[in-house]
Amino acid sequence: MRKVLGLMAIMVLMAFGACMSEIESDLEKAIERDDAFLVSFLERNNINAIETPLGYYYRKDISNDTGNQIVNNDIVGLYYEIKTLDGQLIDSYLDESKAPRIFAHSEGGLVPRAMNFAAGLAKEGETFTLFVPSYLAYQEYSFQNLILPNSNLEIKVKFVATYSEEEIKDMEEQMILDYLEANNLTGFEKTEEGLFVKTISSGDEGQPVATDGNVVSFTYQLFQLGETQTLAQATDATNPFQISLGGASNLKFLNLSFKGLSRNSELEVISPSHLAFGTPTQVFPFQIRRDLFNKSYIVTSARPFEPVYFKTKVVNVRQ
Repeated sequence: MRKVLGLMAIMVLMAFGACMSEIESDLEKAIERDDAFLVSFLERNNINAIETPLGYYYRKDISNDTGNQIVNNDIVGLYYEIKTLDGQLIDSYLDESKAPRIFAHSEGGLVPRAMNFAAGLAKEGETFTLFVPSYLAYQEYSFQNLILPNSNLEIKVKFVATYSEEEIKDMEEQMILDYLEANNLTGFEKTEEGLFVKTISSGDEGQPVATDGNVVSFTYQLFQLGETQTLAQATDATNPFQISLGGASNLKFLNLSFKGLSRNSELEVISPSHLAFGTPTQVFPFQIRRDLFNKSYIVTSARPFEPVYFKTKVVNVRQ
């Protein structure tokens, strides 16, 4: 019997106060239920698919013998369509006139998890159809009428390319430049590290300027580039956020942006992902990401491989 202990399933069950033995028992029952359902579905529909040791099935629809094999830690671009086995559409991103969506093929790299696992079987340019048990999909999670608990899935996925870190940096810089041009935004200057910074106010003269080790208090708004919903709750002067400048736990763009600023300095900063949240878990569909974050299933509401837009004002600088 497969012992696939999905993190999301464990967290949900623990929230109900189940002991570990009960969790394992419930997961085993869910695995048996989904496995039986998938076998029955494939047999009823005369689908010839290959079973994997993890529990999902796949059919390779388009092969590409000359493509590069996808390996661990590759950054992968793909197109996809996700629906339940009874045909309810959850998400579709198949328009190849648009840029591929991107994830890191690594542990925890993508939800639904089976898409991440299947990448390790694929070469660039290959298309798969996956038949996925709920314990490798969204498990017991539900979202409005879009995703129901314990949904088994059929996923079509085309793995189109892999990218180097430098290619990703170039792609994100182009996203930023396109955004500035499309919105007629001026006054941003690119730093040596790759930030785009606009100074709204240079701050109070004669006041201490921030250096490493200083405590900087500030208000902020933070967005995914091009979106209006904030990634975190905005702050104001009565309840500012604060960091110890230069701290290793800070987002890199914060350490870079605040150095040399004084009280009442005001900036707008557009940061590429490698200077912000790094490479968090990718989530499809995009619209469930905030809900997963609010329920602590993922660690950040920011998407991987996309810039963020940061608006801030320094409230105070102190040693």
